[in-house]
Amino acid sequence: MKHPAKRFRSFGVAWVSSVLVVSHHFWRNFSKSTSRCCYYKRSIGPTKTCSIGWKYYSCPRPQSLRSFGSLYSTVLSFRCKMLHDAVQPQKVVENGHRFPRNIEFRSDKLGNFGGELMVVALEESQKQSEESLAIPSQLLDQLDKQQQEAVQSFIKETRFQGKLGSSQYQRIFLLGSSIRYIALYGLGKMESGNTEKIDVIRKLGGFVGQVAQQYKSFTSAGIWTSMGSSWKDEQVQALLEEVMLSLYKDDRFKKSPEETEAPNLKEVCLLDDDIQVQSSSVATRAKNVVSGIIMTKELVSAPANVITPTLLSQVAVQLAKQYGMEYKILDKEQCQQMNMGCYLGVAQGSSEPPQFIHLKYSPAQGPVKKKIAFIGKAITFDSGGYNLKAGAGSMIELMKFDMGGCAAVLGAAKVIGELKPPNVQVHFIAAACENMISGNAYHPGDILQASNGKTVEVINTDAEGRLTLADALVYAEQIDTMDCIIDVATLTGAIIIALGNDYAGYWANQEALAQRIETASKRCGEKLWRMPLVNEYLESLKSKIADLRNVGGRAGGSIAAALFLREFVKQSPWAHIDIAGTVWNEKQSAATGFGVRTLVEICESFSHEQ
Repeated sequence: MKHPAKRFRSFGVAWVSSVLVVSHHFWRNFSKSTSRCCYYKRSIGPTKTCSIGWKYYSCPRPQSLRSFGSLYSTVLSFRCKMLHDAVQPQKVVENGHRFPRNIEFRSDKLGNFGGELMVVALEESQKQSEESLAIPSQLLDQLDKQQQEAVQSFIKETRFQGKLGSSQYQRIFLLGSSIRYIALYGLGKMESGNTEKIDVIRKLGGFVGQVAQQYKSFTSAGIWTSMGSSWKDEQVQALLEEVMLSLYKDDRFKKSPEETEAPNLKEVCLLDDDIQVQSSSVATRAKNVVSGIIMTKELVSAPANVITPTLLSQVAVQLAKQYGMEYKILDKEQCQQMNMGCYLGVAQGSSEPPQFIHLKYSPAQGPVKKKIAFIGKAITFDSGGYNLKAGAGSMIELMKFDMGGCAAVLGAAKVIGELKPPNVQVHFIAAACENMISGNAYHPGDILQASNGKTVEVINTDAEGRLTLADALVYAEQIDTMDCIIDVATLTGAIIIALGNDYAGYWANQEALAQRIETASKRCGEKLWRMPLVNEYLESLKSKIADLRNVGGRAGGSIAAALFLREFVKQSPWAHIDIAGTVWNEKQSAATGFGVRTLVEICESFSHEQ
C-alpha cells in the first residue's frame, strides 16, 4: 500500500491531467466555426421536398449545454477508445484461451489402447426393472478378466442405468494396465434421427472434456460406445469437435487469468478399429470447424467497447489476407454514394463510423460453377435507439451479441478458407454499425430510403437489424447472379418465444433451398425449424406514407420481419435464419458459435454439385 501522501499526490496529478484534457476538448468544441459537417435525412419538412437522401448542412454554434453534452460524449468516447486502441484484432480473436491445438485423434481396438482414461458410453436398458445395466457382450469380449471385474463392479456400485446424460467416473488401479481412470456415460434411448444422435454424441464429447478438466494429468482418452461401428463421419466429427470445444477457456479480458493447470489431454482414441479416424479427413475437418466456431464465440463474447464496427472490419481484413480472399471495406461516404439510406440511418446515431464488409472466396483452381452469398447482421451494440431497451428482460447488457450473425458468417469464412472447397465462389457480407442514441440518431417516424429505392417508415428504432440487412441484401444481389443468398441474424425476440433457445427459425422463398438448409442442419446437428412466409401478414407492414413500415403488429413478429427482408430480394433464391434464441448460452454466460456448421455444410453442398 502506498504512503497516504504519495497516494494523495498521485490522485492530484491524475485530477489535474483530467481537468486539462476536459478543458482542451471543451474550448475546442465551443470555438468551432458555425459550419459543422453533419448529416440529415431529407424528408417532408423545412426543405419542402419528398426526396430522401444525404447531404451536408450548416448549423449554428452549439449552445453551452449542447457543448457540455458534446464534451461528455467526447470524453466518454475517448475513454472507450483507449481500450479499443489497446486491443488489436489478433489479440481479440483466438487469443487468451487455453486450448490444446495439438490434440490428435485415432481409432484402435480396445485391447491396444495404452491411455489413462477409458470412457464407456452405454445406451439405456429397455428393461426398467433392472437396477443396473448388463455389460454388452461386445465390450466384455475386448476386456481382460481384471478389466471386466472393474467395469462390472463400478456399474453395480453406482447402479448405472445409462439414462441420457448420467455419468460416473473414478480412479482405479489395474495391474499391468495403463488405464488409471474409468468413466461411465449414459446415451439414453438413442433416437433414429441423425440430428438427435449428434446431439447425444456432442454431450458425450463434452463429458470427456469435463473429465479432462477434472483429472488434468492424463494425456490420452479412449472412448467405447454401444453404438458399435455404425458411426457416420458427421457423428465422429461431432464428437471430436465437442471434445475440443469443452477444453476451450476464454480469459482474454482478465488481468490475471485463473492460476489453474490446463488439461494435458493430447490424444482421443475411438475404441473401435472399424471407425477410420486417422486415415480420413474427419479429424482435420473437425479441427478446422472448431477454429471457426471459437472465432465466432470470441467475437460475440467480446464487449462492445472492444468489438466496434472498425475493429470488426479489421478482423475481416486479416481473415481475408490469411486465406487469400479478396476484400472490400466501404466507409460512410462510399455507402452514401450507393444510396444505402436504411443502413446509414441506423448508423448515424453513433460516434463509431459504419463499416460495410465484403469478403470474396474463390477456388484457387478450376471453374466457378456456383455463386452464393452469406450475409450477417452486424450491430456491434444495440441500445434500441430512441425505442430504448429498458426494464427487466430487455437484456441490454447482452446486446454485444447482436452481431452474432456477422460472427457466424466470418467464422464460416475461416472454415471455408481452411477447407478450400472447389467449384463455389462465396461472398461474405456484413453492414456493421451501432444502434445508439444521440442528437444525430434516427427517430421513430423517420422515413429512410434503401438502395433499391424503396422507402421505409421507422415505427420502432429497435427494429434496426432488418434496415441494415435490407441494404446488404440489395448489395449482394447487385454483385452477380447468385445461386443463393442467405442472411443470418439475431433479428427478433419473437423467434425465442416461438422456438426457445435450442432451435433457430429459418424462412426460404424456394423449396429447393429450404431442403438444402434442412439437409445441412441435420448433417451437422444444428437445430433449425422452417417457418412460414405468410403473404397475408405483409398487410401489417404497409405504410400510408412510405412503401413499408419496419415493424408490423405484435402477432407473428418473426414472420413479419422475414417478409420485410424478402421485399429487398428481386429474384435470387433467398433464405433468412433467425438465431436470436441460439446465439447465447445463458447458463454458461457465453456465446455458442451457432450457425457456423450449417453455413459450411451449405457451402460444401454447392461445391459437390455436378
